[in-house]
Amino acid sequence: MQGDNAPGKIPVVYSPSDIDQALATRIDYASSLGALTFLFYDICITLADEVKFIWPKPWTRTKILFLFIRYAPLLVQISTLLIGSPELTPQFDFAPRDCFVWQVYQGAITVLLFAAVDYVLILRVCALYHNDATIRKVVFAAFALELCGMGLGLGLSLGGIEFDSICLTTSVPTTLIIYGGATLLFQTFLFILTVVKFVGAVREGWGDTPLVGLVMRDGAWAFFLLFLVVGGDASLYALKNHTFASVLFGWLLTVFSFSGYHVLLNLDRLNDAPSLPTSQSSTHDSPHQFTTRIVTDRDTHHAYALTSLNAGPSGLGSSG
Repeated sequence: MQGDNAPGKIPVVYSPSDIDQALATRIDYASSLGALTFLFYDICITLADEVKFIWPKPWTRTKILFLFIRYAPLLVQISTLLIGSPELTPQFDFAPRDCFVWQVYQGAITVLLFAAVDYVLILRVCALYHNDATIRKVVFAAFALELCGMGLGLGLSLGGIEFDSICLTTSVPTTLIIYGGATLLFQTFLFILTVVKFVGAVREGWGDTPLVGLVMRDGAWAFFLLFLVVGGDASLYALKNHTFASVLFGWLLTVFSFSGYHVLLNLDRLNDAPSLPTSQSSTHDSPHQFTTRIVTDRDTHHAYALTSLNAGPSGLGSSG
């Protein structure tokens, strides 16, 4: 295909790979800009809730996680736009080592974000099961396996990823599927635990409580949203033409950030809302407490907060 064929100039011939590279760069930049815009807009419209519910909280591990989940992806996406800009990137010529370092940076921040969001979801599931010791051990063991799988997939793949002169991915090893597969399996596991508890609550007659409804609702939309974007990103890397592999990277960061901080904000909104009667709220012998603080079966004098922002060192702090 020919480019600028004006009189007096030598015709420039573009190969199909050059066209794909230019198109992929434009699409990648537009997609990343869209993801950044959406995240920035959502942060702006939920800033009042952050000021109300998050800022007054003491500096605990989960408050730090909230701020990391909310703002780290925003900063990372701004930095990736500076590299992915069609206007700026052609001015730079990156060595293979530069692209490798850039890929490690993106991979590391993604693993940290995934781990932070998964930790928040773990706290929600553990509290839903009244902080049962067996559930905690199983869930955190699965969490450790997920992190090992992500680390293994990333470690095996980084050395085999190939780039062009502007760090656009041109080839990806198949071992990268371990990276995404570990996340998909863990998200599915957490969703199954949530559904099992919800079904049990419905059968026992307390499935209509605001707390259970919120946890099930947030668990459902978060699972399908995260599964969709991770699966879509993995599918792009599975394509024969890898120049479009990173198109969904910005949305990957945005969706995980959006899901993580909305789960926490929704729990605080519920905790702040007036208590509503339920079909079981007047039953004196009910073993369940229908608030965001769940009493354990082992110690009726202590309750574990479903919202992790009230948590102690373990993430599920107790109150007397």
